[in-house]
Order: sequence, then structure tokens, then C-alpha cells
Amino acid sequence: MNKTGLLIIVMAILLSIPVYGSERGEFLSDEGKKLWSLGVSLGTSFATPLLIVGLNATVAPLPYFFLDLGVEFGFINGMAGENVKIRDVEYSSNYFFSRANLFIPIGKRTFDSYGMAVEGGGWHIGLGLGVMNAQYSFVQSVTERTVATVVTPTFDGATGFYIGRGRILFKAGYAARATMDMKNLIGVNHRFLLGITYRIY
Repeated sequence: MNKTGLLIIVMAILLSIPVYGSERGEFLSDEGKKLWSLGVSLGTSFATPLLIVGLNATVAPLPYFFLDLGVEFGFINGMAGENVKIRDVEYSSNYFFSRANLFIPIGKRTFDSYGMAVEGGGWHIGLGLGVMNAQYSFVQSVTERTVATVVTPTFDGATGFYIGRGRILFKAGYAARATMDMKNLIGVNHRFLLGITYRIY
């Protein structure tokens, strides 16, 4: 038997096995298992940027899975190694990202005013890519400033919880990004974010 035939048999067996005590059809059903949402969040990296404002949307073509598409705006310069405060430097950034996420609903099923099933919150973990566009403004003289722009492609990962029942959920999460340019590795930027999410479906 070739490898292709063996793979097909293994997949057929896995798809026929009940999952978490439910039949396969129920596990793959889309009732409450798809997270379509719009959200806003505030956070910090405890370095640069000190303040982060995020907007995101989740798109769920499959149960237990969603794509997270968003942008984060960063403000306020932080610390630079050895807790040395950076002075006279203005900072701003925009960071666009996309992630593929595993989504596990948590809690009892609820129903909206139309009778459609909606799980409340859940846990998610995902990986993706992003692009950071950061601007640094330095004092050159009493009347002039020099602006430096840095564009950095990144690997992006995140995990967190959606907490609540129904349409309005509280979101708490951690995210990290690392540069894709291994020759100029600048380390990993950690972000902690809190927000509110409106669950469309």
C-alpha cells in the first residue's frame, strides 16, 4: 500500500471517531462554534510602544477556527535596555497583522433574540504574519527634528480568552511579534491587551 492510500485510510478513521462525546456531525456543525466579531482593545508592551490601541475583526469559515485581521497603533516611547529612558524622541507606529487561530468555546450555549445558538466566550491560540511601520522623531536642533521610518515584516503569535455570554465579550490576551529579518534580529516584542468584542455570530 502506498503512502497516499494509507493517509486516506487514516483520515477516514479519524473522521468517523466521535469527538468529545459528540457525533462527528455535531462536532463539525457551525452552531456557536464560529467566531465572527469586531473588537477594540487597549494595551502595552511595557517598552516601546507604551500605549497600544488595536482594532480587529475575526472571520470564521470553519468551526473551531478563525482568521484574525487587525491593526494596532502604537504611541509613546518607552525604555531602551538597562531601563534607560529614551528622551526627546517621539514615537508612533501602525502594525497590520493576520493570524490563523484555533478556537475552543467555553461555557454553556446561549441563544440570541432570533433563536440562533451562540456560544459565549472561549480560548484561542494562533500564528500569523504582520508588518510594523514605525516612525521615530529625533531632535536635530532647537527648531528642527529628524524623522526615521522603519518598516519590519514580522512573525506574529497570540493567545487569550473571550469572556462572557452572548454578543458582548470581554477579551484578555497576550501577543508577540519577532522580526523576519534574521540578519538584523531585534528580539521579540511582547504585548498585553484588554478589550471589548462584539460577536456578530
